[in-house]
Amino acid sequence: MAFNLRFTKIIVPAMATIFIEELAVEAVIGVYQHERDAKQPVLINIEMQYDSSHAGVSDNLNHALDYHKITKDIHSFVSESSFNLIETLAEAIVQRILTNQSVTQVRLSVAKPQALNNVKNVGIRITRSLANINAC
Repeated sequence: MAFNLRFTKIIVPAMATIFIEELAVEAVIGVYQHERDAKQPVLINIEMQYDSSHAGVSDNLNHALDYHKITKDIHSFVSESSFNLIETLAEAIVQRILTNQSVTQVRLSVAKPQALNNVKNVGIRITRSLANINAC
C-alpha cells in the first residue's frame, strides 16, 4: 500500500524579537555647550517585537522585518538630528520604528559613552507598544 504524503504549511502566529545591538552614531545631543559644539558618539540598542510567522514559512524578505532598512533609517535620522535630552531622542526613535505596521513593541536604549568621566555609559531604556500608543 502506498501512502500519499502531502505537507501543508500551517501559519501560526509567532511573536519574535529582532534586535540591533550597539548601533554607533555620531550625534549632537546634550544641553551643555560643549555637547552642542561637536557631535559625540551615541550607542543605540533596539529590540522590535513582531509576528514572524509568515517570514518563517515563506523565507521571503517581504514578509520579514527588514532590519537593514531600519538600521539605515535610524542611523540617518540620529546623525542628522539635534536633541537636548536622550529621553526626547529615544521617544523619537521609537515613534519612527512603530510606524512600521508589523512592529508591535519596541525596547530601546540610548547611551552616551562620553557623557561623564569614570563611567562606561550613561543612558536611558524605554519600552513602548503600539497598543499603548493607539490607546492614547
